[in-house]
Amino acid sequence: MWRLILLVPAACLWGQVEFVPHVIEPKIPGGYAVHVADLNKDGRPDVIGLTSRITELAWYENPGWQRHVLIDNMKGLVNLAVHDMDGDGIPEIAVENEFSMVAANSKGLVWLLRHPGDPRQPWKAQPIDELITSHHAGWADVDGDGVKELINAPLIGAKALAPKYEDRVSLVFYYARDWKRHMIDDQLNGVLHRLRVVKWDSGKRDQILTAGFDGITLHRARGSGDKLQWENVRLARGREEPAPRAGSSDVGMGQLKKRRFLAAIEPWHGNEVVVYTESGGRWNRRVIFSELQEGHEVALGDFDGDGRQDIAAGDRRAGNVHAFFSMDDAGTQWKHQVVDQGGMAGSGCVTADINGDRRIDIVCIGSATSNLKWYENRPAR
Repeated sequence: MWRLILLVPAACLWGQVEFVPHVIEPKIPGGYAVHVADLNKDGRPDVIGLTSRITELAWYENPGWQRHVLIDNMKGLVNLAVHDMDGDGIPEIAVENEFSMVAANSKGLVWLLRHPGDPRQPWKAQPIDELITSHHAGWADVDGDGVKELINAPLIGAKALAPKYEDRVSLVFYYARDWKRHMIDDQLNGVLHRLRVVKWDSGKRDQILTAGFDGITLHRARGSGDKLQWENVRLARGREEPAPRAGSSDVGMGQLKKRRFLAAIEPWHGNEVVVYTESGGRWNRRVIFSELQEGHEVALGDFDGDGRQDIAAGDRRAGNVHAFFSMDDAGTQWKHQVVDQGGMAGSGCVTADINGDRRIDIVCIGSATSNLKWYENRPAR
């Protein structure tokens, strides 16, 4: 049985690793986002590749990477999130499309895709919402009742204009029972680029991290139902420069054995890979790499099996993918390794055990390189 594995026990120490590239799709123009999920209930993690330049959304079946169309006639596809709502072993997919960087041209349609019985056949789309510049989605159990809610992060406000995008942008969520829109935070400014669902607190609830011009913000809910209340706390300001070179582009939460850390790309579409560690209630910022031409997202995973999570980051202008290995439990020492030099303009990257060998691999989708690859994690020779 093949299994999707995101964390590896600390006892499994592998040492030096190398990443061997495998092409999933050689031609996906302007590749933007990539997701990994088992879409046919065979125990193998499949790959979904998304681009706004074509109207088809397709998934690739592991291990032969046969392409199957999920839905067609969706222009301006921008992002998606997967979650098995009905417990049948095949996830439902929330999809956002009709996106534009110009708010007036960005309807921000949100849909729910359900499989028709055979996931290799086209899926059925149910409309959920229309919210200007809907750009990023996630599933989170915000009230701790065992049922996940859909989170929607528009990129900019309705009145925002380039280059500074000066307007408030709202983070919202939907209960699956009626898909009505509810507010999480309406005080975020400028660009809201990324949301991440995390387990920040103990207990049944999920929390949310966002990255944007305001930096990195933690969103946590208390109460339930109509009495649900949100606490929105800025953890870090990110790169402190005038917009649009401001804040954070993406954030991920990882573990250095028992210590939590944050990894970020900064500023928005920026050049820095940044690590934050907490001390005395303050999140201390450390730049571990500053030579990206245009960073976009981070992905975390324990690549060498030492119990500390490492970082992958793509450079979508230079066409490179980088890995950064944590070398101590304090988060102060990081070793840099180039995963792909010039062959992957990594707009989106995720980590997963693709081939069932219990080692964490990397999957990336390329914008300028227009491709989709997975990088097999092997012992260094």
